[in-house]
Amino acid sequence: MLALFLALGGSAVAAGHYLITSTRQIKPSVLRKLRGATGPRGAAGLAGASGPEGAQGPRGEAGPSQLSQLTIVRAADIKVPNGKEATSVASCPAGSRAVAGGEYSGFAISNGSEMSADHQSWIVLVTNLSGVETNLEAIAYCASAGQAVAASASAPSAAHARALRQAQALLQRLRRERHAG
Repeated sequence: MLALFLALGGSAVAAGHYLITSTRQIKPSVLRKLRGATGPRGAAGLAGASGPEGAQGPRGEAGPSQLSQLTIVRAADIKVPNGKEATSVASCPAGSRAVAGGEYSGFAISNGSEMSADHQSWIVLVTNLSGVETNLEAIAYCASAGQAVAASASAPSAAHARALRQAQALLQRLRRERHAG
């Protein structure tokens, strides 16, 4: 019995002495050999809760202090024969950029109306299938570069009345062209 007790007690002492409780007890070269290849990346976990709102950033620079009125630029009037396509370009004066545009295309069908890539001009493309020759004129609305556009101080009713007069003038032009063709 004593022999058994001593044998078990010796094993317990040996186990306590050789029991590994930290990786610092393992030789570094052995640790490197125990590491395997990195496995595939696992799926992303759920998003965490939103953090608190951050502090307000610094105030930005002031916008333009000078206001600009629009300058209307009209391209030369082009005659478009029946069955033909045509383009017209209205370019803004130096120091200004196109902010909008349009066209007078008489009886032609508008295929495109857009600002040029450099914002200097307005480009229009039409096809005339009306049976008669018609006119084409690109129109660019230009503002001074780096300037904001000023709103009109006119009353809305006065602006509407001016727009109605302009619409009537366009209608009369269209009728003159119809009778001339």
